[in-house]
Amino acid sequence: MKIEERQKIKDRFEIIFDFINSKYGQNTLYNNLKETFKNAFENNKDSVLKEINKELDVWLIEMFRPSEKVELSRLLKEKLNGETDQGDLKRIAKINKIIKRGKINTLSEYALLKQRVEEIYADESKSNEVELINNLLAEFYKS
Repeated sequence: MKIEERQKIKDRFEIIFDFINSKYGQNTLYNNLKETFKNAFENNKDSVLKEINKELDVWLIEMFRPSEKVELSRLLKEKLNGETDQGDLKRIAKINKIIKRGKINTLSEYALLKQRVEEIYADESKSNEVELINNLLAEFYKS
């Protein structure tokens, strides 16, 4: 893994970790994860760094309330100079493809769109997208 990529993962981890501590306080799980991350970074264990980074993506989806997701997303973009994770860009592209098609074809597409609604429903500027996706979800559920 390139040094720049490792540093970006480290910066992202620290932003998310600091955000979690500010919202929920410190606890043993987060502190153990931070220590594991620190050791992996110092010992160039890139596979561990990548796995922790993937786990953070799961946390972003499942752990935070919608308003916290919006706040953390803004914070990440601000502190990482507007850079967005490549996985997120691919996910958004897939969501846009489904919306453009106007039909959900599989359960995984359904789950992806449901997840998207959960991420954005608190954001007033995304109300049209929420409505459109909800219509697609309802149509899939009916069939």
